[in-house]
Amino acid sequence: PYQKAGYNWFNFLQQFKFGGCLADDMGLGKTIQTLALLQSQKELLTEAIDVKTSLLVLPTSLIYNWEKEARKFAPELQIHLHTGNNRVKDPQLLSKYDLIITTYGISRIDEELLSQFYFNYIILDESQNIKNPTSKSFKAIKSLISKHKLALSGTPVENSVSDLWAQMHFANPGLLGSYSYFQKEFVQPIEKKKDEEKARKLQT
Repeated sequence: PYQKAGYNWFNFLQQFKFGGCLADDMGLGKTIQTLALLQSQKELLTEAIDVKTSLLVLPTSLIYNWEKEARKFAPELQIHLHTGNNRVKDPQLLSKYDLIITTYGISRIDEELLSQFYFNYIILDESQNIKNPTSKSFKAIKSLISKHKLALSGTPVENSVSDLWAQMHFANPGLLGSYSYFQKEFVQPIEKKKDEEKARKLQT
């Protein structure tokens, strides 16, 4: 039931044009909920709609798991692994797939290629990888364009409340204000003054 609720929430976000961060604990099925969404997109999108390709960015260690789960639960999805030294750099060829899977490292290297696309979804797995807004990973991801955005993470807050800002700025730019505003309005009161009212406001 909670996976169904997550899938329904994805559809709610899409309907109202919000990005979102699915912060389920490890092992609760973030992958399968996302694959169900991508499969439903494939069923809804016809050839007449030009935006069918989605991009999934993840740590290298998770490529095999996603590929295995996709083959098992969404075998109709046309998937392309955009990894390795011999990876394809032809935008026309890449646009034939439903889902392109790549890594944070490759998204930095191939920023120019990937930024030529208008993706249906850009999905970040282990989205805490972009938690530092001054990092090259964050800047590369922010240069990419899509209709919808999703972040997936078991640990969206690893060390500080400020970890949230970059992930939410990816999903919903402007929702939490500028980085300096977020620091002043939320991070400092919550972490230094233990301000519970500010914590509740942020949670809301």
